[in-house]
Amino acid sequence: MNFQKVSLYVFFALGSTLASCGGDANSDDSSAEIPKTEAKSDPSSANILKIGDKLFNLPSPLETAFLIEEVGGLFTEDLLNPDVDASKYTSKNAQAMNLGIYGADLGYSLIYNQSENASHLLATCKKLGGEIGITPALYMSLMKRFEGNMENRDSLLLMVAQLNSLSDEYLKENESEDVSALILYGGWVESLYFNTQLTHQLNNEKLRARVGEQKNSLENLIGLITQVNAEGQLNDIVKDLEELKTIYVKVEYSYEWVEPETISDKNLTIIKSRSLVIVSDEVLQEISDKISEIRNTIIGTTA
Repeated sequence: MNFQKVSLYVFFALGSTLASCGGDANSDDSSAEIPKTEAKSDPSSANILKIGDKLFNLPSPLETAFLIEEVGGLFTEDLLNPDVDASKYTSKNAQAMNLGIYGADLGYSLIYNQSENASHLLATCKKLGGEIGITPALYMSLMKRFEGNMENRDSLLLMVAQLNSLSDEYLKENESEDVSALILYGGWVESLYFNTQLTHQLNNEKLRARVGEQKNSLENLIGLITQVNAEGQLNDIVKDLEELKTIYVKVEYSYEWVEPETISDKNLTIIKSRSLVIVSDEVLQEISDKISEIRNTIIGTTA
């Protein structure tokens, strides 16, 4: 199969590539050569996947985490997956989905400089990555650098960006579209879970709008999961997402006229409008309930 990923978002790099250091935790092999990669200037940028002849665009969970920080939301540990023992996840699908969950939790923790939480989550991600089969030795020395900079958020995010190309190599060589899709699914669900819970707590319009904006992302996610569901093994996931989609139909978009911009020296007038996302209290609660249900299914799945 043809798998090309233009950009992995941060939770995936954290949850998948950092996890690749799983395996023998006592290994001394820190001599693996790390390819030189150029760190992305914006580690929270969206990610574009190409599977077969189709492109799928999904947002980074860190976009929501940065927004929560921007609007004054405090770190809420209760939002994280309460079970940090990943050994109960025994099937590849459960491991991949929960790698997405833990990776989003890790990114959220890093943004708020929660080094103790991040350290525990990092160990969990490493274990899950090893279970999935990502080669551990390839990233060992970069992992040592990562663990030695747990107090420096900016350095951590830059290092995470460097891991993207290493993740690409693993995924391309192993043709793991289904694993990748499930990691992305888990991270997207966890991000929307954060978003809905904190929208209730903070009653913030920017967070509410971000919930509504996931309407388009949901379409892409359904397409992505459907694309890797040739044998029907992910039918339950597709069903859950389709049910969420029926709720999102109630999210409304409107467009507000904005004063046009005139550029005199070019004899040019630019017509502008601003789009508004309308999510009623009732619809917000429905989305919140459904994404919580989906999330509980993921973190409760063992096989």
